[in-house]
Amino acid sequence: MPSNGSRSGGRKVSSGARAAQTLIDQFEVGSAKRRAKITGGLAAFAVALVAFPIAVLVTEWATALFIAVAIGAAAGVVAAVLTVVWPVLRVAWHWAGELVLLGVLITLYAVLAAWVGPYGALALVALLVGVPWFIPPANRWLNHWGWCMVTRHRVRVACDSFIEGKGVRSSVMPLILLARPTQSGERVWLWMRGDLTLDQVQERLDALASVCWANSADARPAGQKAAYAVVDIHRRDVLAEGVAVPVESMLDGIDPDSYRDMADVDEDDEGVDVTDDPVIQAQLDELTGKSRRERKPRQAKADKAEDAAVVRQEGPDEDEGFIPAFI
Repeated sequence: MPSNGSRSGGRKVSSGARAAQTLIDQFEVGSAKRRAKITGGLAAFAVALVAFPIAVLVTEWATALFIAVAIGAAAGVVAAVLTVVWPVLRVAWHWAGELVLLGVLITLYAVLAAWVGPYGALALVALLVGVPWFIPPANRWLNHWGWCMVTRHRVRVACDSFIEGKGVRSSVMPLILLARPTQSGERVWLWMRGDLTLDQVQERLDALASVCWANSADARPAGQKAAYAVVDIHRRDVLAEGVAVPVESMLDGIDPDSYRDMADVDEDDEGVDVTDDPVIQAQLDELTGKSRRERKPRQAKADKAEDAAVVRQEGPDEDEGFIPAFI
């Protein structure tokens, strides 16, 4: 029976070894080496098989065979090297933002050091890095993009833990693509590969939000491909911060003097018509998205009482021969 620290492939990992695990999994490196031999051999055979008939058209068959074997061997070596270094390339991609930022700072320091000396360059770099944090717009911009870098790593850790929870350890891990800030947090694009699906991520959104130090998380497809997904990490409640309603822009173009004077309204009127101008009413209907309904002419209370009395008088005559219907 495998122990709790075991993973597929017959590799047993104790708690102490897992604590000291490097960024590049050693089991993944060993698997990449085994795949490199197969990939290199297949690539060399396929390229040589295609190159030989092409080379025969321009030279003798012996020379064409030598050229095909040489090209195939070179292609096999390239394929094998790429397969072996893929774990390193994937880690470099996950840390691409930090590596680019570090390269920019080192280059900037080297340029300034040749101009003002090492200590002056260090002071200038410190000012360039530290001063923007005290400027509110720059601080918000740096904070949002900094969280994007953190979120990419936290999503990777969450996906790794999800796969470990399934009892499967494979080199086919989700590829963390780009990330950008949103109004409520960050948005990260993923390419699911093999051992983890979008449905499994959606079932563990609470765990994903906890790993990412966020309030909540959402996951949904990003395109027609099932493997292409997008994850939204929510750190802020946008509605709690208030939503601006552009009332002034909605009423722009409406003349206030065109409205009816409220002081001239008859006390017997049941309602108040804002305006009888069809142009103004059309503008209001366009703003509110409602169509104007046909309004019946208003009647005063005295007129309504008079009409009711007339209706009663037009009823059947109550003579002696009249028999009510309910008898």
